[in-house]
Amino acid sequence: EEVLEVIPLFHPVWENAEPDDILFANTHATHGSFRDWAWLTAQVRLGLKRLGRQRVDQEVLRWAFARLGEA
Repeated sequence: EEVLEVIPLFHPVWENAEPDDILFANTHATHGSFRDWAWLTAQVRLGLKRLGRQRVDQEVLRWAFARLGEA
């Protein structure tokens, strides 16, 4: 899928993300919209810091998804 090719190149936070996590994010939040990917990336970066993580996972993604209504 195109998302799996483009998103890891978009920002370093996605370089080492599991393909399943990228697809999970696309299905639940971004729906192929680059604008939404940009917003999610900003939230994921914040979530990584707040949760003390080095790598995107579904817990970080769910934390970011919870912020969807705050944009």
